[in-house]
Amino acid sequence: MNIKEFFTLLLVNYKVKWRNLKDYSKVVLKYYSNPAFRNADIHLLSSYIGNNPFIISRRFLKKKGEPDIYTYGETPLTTLALIANKCRIKASDKVFELGCGRGRTCFWLHQFIGCSVVGVDFVPKFIERANHIKDKHHIQGVEFRLEDMLKTDLSGATVIYIYGICYTDEFIEKLISRFERLPRGTKVITVSYALNEYKPDTHFEVLSCFPASFTWGVANVYLQVKG
Repeated sequence: MNIKEFFTLLLVNYKVKWRNLKDYSKVVLKYYSNPAFRNADIHLLSSYIGNNPFIISRRFLKKKGEPDIYTYGETPLTTLALIANKCRIKASDKVFELGCGRGRTCFWLHQFIGCSVVGVDFVPKFIERANHIKDKHHIQGVEFRLEDMLKTDLSGATVIYIYGICYTDEFIEKLISRFERLPRGTKVITVSYALNEYKPDTHFEVLSCFPASFTWGVANVYLQVKG
């Protein structure tokens, strides 16, 4: 790594931390008046002090021999609120988040939308800690699975959310093949790409596309429905 690349990465790191701090301030103001969410969120965040999720993910992927070990990212909760509103996620929905990371978004969706949520990730520490928070705070309606998202049972899903933006074309095509077996009317929400960009003949129709802010910048979010 040359000196220019070093300072570029350093600048990106500071920008991400600054945006995370701004988002957390907004979360405190908007959502910490709810004691159940506040207590669970503080407990969850404090469990990663000194060993942040980016490092955990990187070490896990490196140990597995994955070619890209920098794929971890989280949806800011203020952005998640925008997505939930734009995509009309309801209390009656069963939402699957594929690649849920440490599960913070799953807790928010259940607490503030009222829907049941299934978070799926293959990093053991994320699922272990999320389940610990869930049990410690007696949270019902949220399930965490230590599973491969290509193999997990999607039965009952009415909404599927995928934040992953660094997946290979081959991986996304495999996901689409799985989604083709979903019932008609199932919604799939993706960030930065639409499913029909990879498979034009897919049975998913784009209902809407809107910009949303993430820690690294702005991206388009696509709401699609199985026809």
